[in-house]
Amino acid sequence: MGLLISALVSLFVVIDPVGTSAVFAALTQDAPVKEQKRIAIRAIITAVILLVLFNFVGQALLKYMHVSIPAFRIAGGLLLFVTAFRMIMGFTDPNQLNSKESVYQDRSNIAIFPIAIPLLAGPGAMTASLMFSTEAKGIFEHGIIIFAIIVIQLMALLCLLGAGKLSKIFGSSGHGIIARVMGVLLAAMAVQFVADGIKTLIRLGV
Repeated sequence: MGLLISALVSLFVVIDPVGTSAVFAALTQDAPVKEQKRIAIRAIITAVILLVLFNFVGQALLKYMHVSIPAFRIAGGLLLFVTAFRMIMGFTDPNQLNSKESVYQDRSNIAIFPIAIPLLAGPGAMTASLMFSTEAKGIFEHGIIIFAIIVIQLMALLCLLGAGKLSKIFGSSGHGIIARVMGVLLAAMAVQFVADGIKTLIRLGV
């Protein structure tokens, strides 16, 4: 239960379904409702596949690259901190998406980019998924992590499908506040990951 709650909270903070729905609403505001549903479902399916796949092959990849778990925790914590910094500074605010400098100008396949990657299954979510997989012992605990991934992605799907209503409820200011609060929480988690990694390396005498 502790692993499940920890995974749910961490993935929720990293993925931020409510904040992602604001970006989704801004990117699909001119699309018909049926097309919005198709984009949302495709993005969620893509994100689930990527996170589950990374959860299974991540540890094997680390072993192949001769990267220790503590070292990955430190690197992952730093990466999550960068993600948190971007959330706090508002780099994904909806009102920035239509600027000429935005990297989201190409909207030919927004279900994949930027909805699935990097919003729903970006480096931060992949890092969190892999970190929890390194703590899992046995198939049952791996199943718990996969269950947490699916639950959060289903929550994200509901937020995407109701993006228009959420935007009216929260407004741009509300979404900005939520994103920044999530960013602060994620930053704290990132620091904890780094601290745990350093403690383990010191204990191992590396």
